[in-house]
Amino acid sequence: MCPAPATTQPHHQLHLAIDQGGQSTRVAVYTHSGELRCVFSSPCATQHSQPAGSAYAHIEQNPAEILAGIRSSLQNIQDQLGDDLRQIVSAGFAGQGSSLLCWNQHTGEALTPVISWQDIRGQSYLTDFPLTHTQLQQLTGLRASPHYGASKMRWCLEHHPAVIAAHNNHCLSIGPIVSYLFWHLLRDDLSQTQSSPTSSVIDPGHAQRTLLWNLQANQWEQTLLDFFQIPRAVLPECLYHNSQFGDLHLGDHSIPFKASARDQGASLFARGVPQAGSVYINIGTGAFIQRLSENLQVPEGLLVSPLWFPQRFPQILQQNGQQKKYYAWEATVNGAAAALHFMQEHTGLAVTPTDINAALQLNPIHDCYLLNAVGGLSAPYWRTDLTSRFSDNLSPHEKILAWIESVIFQIVINVQLMNALGDTQKIIISGGFSKADAVCQKIADLTNANVHRSDNPDATLQGIACMAAGLPESWSPPLQEDVFHPQPNSELKNRFEKWQLAMAEWLDSQN
Repeated sequence: MCPAPATTQPHHQLHLAIDQGGQSTRVAVYTHSGELRCVFSSPCATQHSQPAGSAYAHIEQNPAEILAGIRSSLQNIQDQLGDDLRQIVSAGFAGQGSSLLCWNQHTGEALTPVISWQDIRGQSYLTDFPLTHTQLQQLTGLRASPHYGASKMRWCLEHHPAVIAAHNNHCLSIGPIVSYLFWHLLRDDLSQTQSSPTSSVIDPGHAQRTLLWNLQANQWEQTLLDFFQIPRAVLPECLYHNSQFGDLHLGDHSIPFKASARDQGASLFARGVPQAGSVYINIGTGAFIQRLSENLQVPEGLLVSPLWFPQRFPQILQQNGQQKKYYAWEATVNGAAAALHFMQEHTGLAVTPTDINAALQLNPIHDCYLLNAVGGLSAPYWRTDLTSRFSDNLSPHEKILAWIESVIFQIVINVQLMNALGDTQKIIISGGFSKADAVCQKIADLTNANVHRSDNPDATLQGIACMAAGLPESWSPPLQEDVFHPQPNSELKNRFEKWQLAMAEWLDSQN
């Protein structure tokens, strides 16, 4: 194997990025300044089924399809770049944090489908959970949820014959899809980075989403392993976010894999090192809100995740000679695009972009709100036992306005909680809902912060490429954005206050 020439200058260097998602896997190559050189994608659909006797839908992906798609895209990159392939000096992977599967640690054979983060088949294993929400958050940064991996791992150990057999034969591995893919893509080199040549590897962001990782001690938490009855031996070995995970071989060229992270965490690095005073919001199926922090202690209702646990510390992340770890304060808001079917049922409309734009022009002074529990009422309330309801006597378009503003209002509540770190200096927003100017303006008006919209579908790819490159100061990808400045909006603030009062009364009445 021939590594990249040692004389490769930074401005000539290229970096490879893989983003494995729910509908496709994308593989791209970036320059050292963050410009896209080429990108290829392959489909990997998420399948929904309802097995007989199961209380929950099974939501799964095909691991062989994902692996084959990545290899196909890598071949396309090899063909496209030709001799320039040797300029690729690093690679990184970003993936769905809570999606997982089981495989044979000796042969690499997948024993289960990829079980999606959306799948909650392990719900029953959270009954009689021994820790309070506060205790669990102090350990893991998270709250108990069947969306995370632990309960689904337990389900596999009890219900899947191939998993049970592999466990009995001491050849079982369980982990996020990143661990399975690294087993196959980097297999020749894994033994050089691990204590055991038959174990698998993982980064702290993916490890946390199993609900089994102790953020304070940076190791698997034995009390949680015991509760879920998951043997430590079946789990991957956790390395740093920027470890030497192994080498990816394309033809006779070896590319060191230097970064691995959860997709949402990686997306924060699309523009380089995240800005401490900025809040990052992506509004798609749900809304995801993040803010950089060095503090593990978060206000009640927020989550905290490992964002950058580095082994080798770039100069840009050093302060007074001290090496630092970075976390992200996080919040999720369900019921954004995920509520589309609900809205169609309750309005009798198709709820097209035209309907949404028409609704956003309305400015009613009477009660016009939705207590939105579609998909569960998430941060900072965390209730799954509530049924959504509108205020009375709303027209179809007023209901659409109430829906969109319910997402905006919950986002604003979480941004306000994050202001414990200091006032928000800037909001960087993306995702489908952000394409509506009125959505961005309303968020600016309520948070009193400038909202910068740059709908970047490549944010995760760019971010993991930046991490693989070592967070270079030269990272400055081409950027076009719209900026929305706060404006007085008394009618909107009045609706926000009414929504908060209605939410408080609703929550009190359901206790």
